[in-house]
Amino acid sequence: MKENERYDYIVVGGGSAGCVVAGLLAERTSARILLLEAGPEDKGLFIRMPAGFPEIVGKLVWPYQSDAEPHMGNRAIGIPQGRVLGGGSSVNGQLYVRGHAQDYDDWETQEGCTGWGYRDVLPYFIKSECNQSLHDDYHGDSGHLKVSDSGYRHPLSYAIVKAGQELGYPYLNDFNGASQQGIGFYQTTTYQGHRCSTSVAYLAPVRQHANLQVMTGVLVERLLLEQDRATGVVFTDAEGKRQQALASREVVLCAGAIGTPKLLMLSGIGPAEHLREVGIKPQVDSPLVGQRLQDHLHFSVIASLRKPISLLGQDKGLKALANGLEWLLFKRGICASNLLECGGFFATGGDDRPDVQLMGLAASDNVDDKGKQAQNQHALSLKLAHLRPLAQGEVRLRDGNPRSLPQISLNYMGTPEDVAAQVRAVRLGLQLFQAPALASLIDRVLLPAPNLNSDEQLASFVREHGKTEYHPTGTCRMGADPATSVVDLALRLRGVAGVRIADASIFPRIPAGNTNAPTIMVAERAVDLMLATSQEQEHA
Repeated sequence: MKENERYDYIVVGGGSAGCVVAGLLAERTSARILLLEAGPEDKGLFIRMPAGFPEIVGKLVWPYQSDAEPHMGNRAIGIPQGRVLGGGSSVNGQLYVRGHAQDYDDWETQEGCTGWGYRDVLPYFIKSECNQSLHDDYHGDSGHLKVSDSGYRHPLSYAIVKAGQELGYPYLNDFNGASQQGIGFYQTTTYQGHRCSTSVAYLAPVRQHANLQVMTGVLVERLLLEQDRATGVVFTDAEGKRQQALASREVVLCAGAIGTPKLLMLSGIGPAEHLREVGIKPQVDSPLVGQRLQDHLHFSVIASLRKPISLLGQDKGLKALANGLEWLLFKRGICASNLLECGGFFATGGDDRPDVQLMGLAASDNVDDKGKQAQNQHALSLKLAHLRPLAQGEVRLRDGNPRSLPQISLNYMGTPEDVAAQVRAVRLGLQLFQAPALASLIDRVLLPAPNLNSDEQLASFVREHGKTEYHPTGTCRMGADPATSVVDLALRLRGVAGVRIADASIFPRIPAGNTNAPTIMVAERAVDLMLATSQEQEHA
């Protein structure tokens, strides 16, 4: 591209949100669009293979890490985020989960986000979705994002689902419909044995459009500001050359709940005192930039098995060759599985609204911290997460260098309510192990250790073994009140014209479930809001 080349829209971040925004703009308008992504193209075999994400989750990511967490034994906890075209949707476990309907009604009634209640966001979930098997008042079959039933189901997944029913929970075939509570098999963002990231779903169909330019390997350093308006961005390209690109309409930030506030602060938009501390001249004092970070903390209860029936060894030797060939030739078998095939949502806190999520894994849990918790034996893992944490953390700059990773405080287990909920989640996992369908298969419980029984002991277990569920949100929260929000209800950045934020950083409260689908919903709606603004300007 030419120096100071002008576009109508510049989209920063080619992840779950950015690919949606850029793809829809290119599809629906003749506007010139530039999409900037720090990572590479999404071309790897393990990206396309649903079961391949353990091989890439530690590679194609930003290696974000928290500072010492005071309520987690002063551990520094990794919170990697996708750094590849498609972002998190190219490296995640592919679960298609929207959250609870009440989450979005709370956005409206408790967080003041009028027009963002469940009745308002549901049409965008439906619009975005092309569901293989579900088509009713909650699901669509003509959207960009392919959603399907898992291409493979392990016998241990069936046992987990039966165990949940033995405890009295209903079997559900849809966690995104009329009710969330129950146990069953997840639908996934896959299609015919392939991962369906937002790069595949939204960007690939328009990559050849003349009005779209995609650049990878790019580090965006700051926004260009003229008085109170953003006019473009400064970035370093893949060859290390610093360049500028100009935007005549809008710059859209889709760098995620860690990357977006970092970029704003590098641009002088954020808490003024903090910016001065790191040597950046404040342009806009926006105290909540980087604040109110929320994430789901999860852990695994693990039991060894009486018989060698887990996934152990399926990625080694002749078994790996056979599994790989089956997927390459027929797009089926173990490699067509997202591994986290089954699970559920459970109300443990005294009301009928689920506050714990389960993800079953037919192996010892070494998916996201390979080797750390691995047991060299056949085992079963129940990955459990508290879905409605109260504690909040923050993202701050380490210094004024765009290449420096930010300082992150997750504040896991930061309130007594969060601690109690995590303990309830542990006890739920142990109850599932005792249900007949699993008890008949299990040799012994490995984690937590059998001698840990009290609430205090189980809380300590979570502090030692808990880790991110990769769902950071809320650091540029949306709201109607300028004093308590970073963006307005149309996702426009307060204090600087020409900037919109369309990623999980705008969530006023974390949803009760995985965050990929809600992020796509926000991006879909952001495009409608942008085009409405464009039409208003044209008719002015």
